[in-house]
Amino acid sequence: MRRIDLHASGGRDELESLRKTLVSQGDLVSPAGRQRTIDVFGEPLSPRQVVEKICEDVKREGLSAVLDYTKRIDHADVTAETFRVPLQALEKAHQSVAPEFLATVRRVRQRVEDFQKKILPSDVCLPLDGGGSLRQRYLPLDRVGVCVPGGAAAYPSTLLMTVVPAQVAGVPEIVVVAPPTKFGSENDHVLATCYELGVSTVLRIGGAQAVAAMAYGVESLQQVDIIVGPGNLFVALAKEFVYGDVAIDSIAGPSEIVVVADEAGNAETISADMLAQAEHSPGSAILLTASQTLADAVEAALSRRLETLERADLTRDSLDRFGAIVITRNNEESAELA
Repeated sequence: MRRIDLHASGGRDELESLRKTLVSQGDLVSPAGRQRTIDVFGEPLSPRQVVEKICEDVKREGLSAVLDYTKRIDHADVTAETFRVPLQALEKAHQSVAPEFLATVRRVRQRVEDFQKKILPSDVCLPLDGGGSLRQRYLPLDRVGVCVPGGAAAYPSTLLMTVVPAQVAGVPEIVVVAPPTKFGSENDHVLATCYELGVSTVLRIGGAQAVAAMAYGVESLQQVDIIVGPGNLFVALAKEFVYGDVAIDSIAGPSEIVVVADEAGNAETISADMLAQAEHSPGSAILLTASQTLADAVEAALSRRLETLERADLTRDSLDRFGAIVITRNNEESAELA
């Protein structure tokens, strides 16, 4: 993992070079992702070019383009008849998972619901002298689309943090998209959570093609009002591309973390936080510290933890290309850079 020392004459230039790499220019891609682009499109298109092509094709050709890209990118033969997960499959998944898992889902759901109810806006009415009033009303959207990642791990948590707020707001229709992978729409825990939350529309599509399908509408899928939820760089760029045709929550990702620590920092905790982001591949993890001792300890902890990490190769690549331990001149400089 690179180490940038701001005491050195070239330290600032090296840090600026890294910063430019990490600025959201739509090119933070893992080697596997870059190779997949070449395999699918026959040329090394930038992520932004890939997303623009996919979205335009889906807008023009509809579901056939969505299914074609699903086959070429996800290597899944999803058809017009199978791109919706049947309600029976949701129910079966719900019956197959451990009761302890469902109990956890219910507990978290209740916590999210309680908080969302507390922050739910209410109508405002101002009576006017002489009669009449001014009113500001809050109404739920008709249809919300939720992106659930499914590349590296299963994320029932995404469903809880997106579906429950929409339900509290009173949204009548929620559409969930997840790629047809073992961590996506083929995952029992993801499907069981959908069933537990009362979501019945789950589509076996992901990536930019899923975002475009929800944004423009395709056969048997109406256009949504807003697209929410996380995803990889291609999902983030697709949300940016379709913004204006639909609303979006934010342009999130790729995963990143900046840790600011002094000599009292815990090397084990810091290394765990850094690895948690880097293992998304691509993911950026940066430590800013004025303590040479802490920097050494964190680097050692990273090396040790990588030996037992399941996704060690991809994580190491992320750390090498998009990570750094930055030795600052003092704590004030660390805070300023952050």
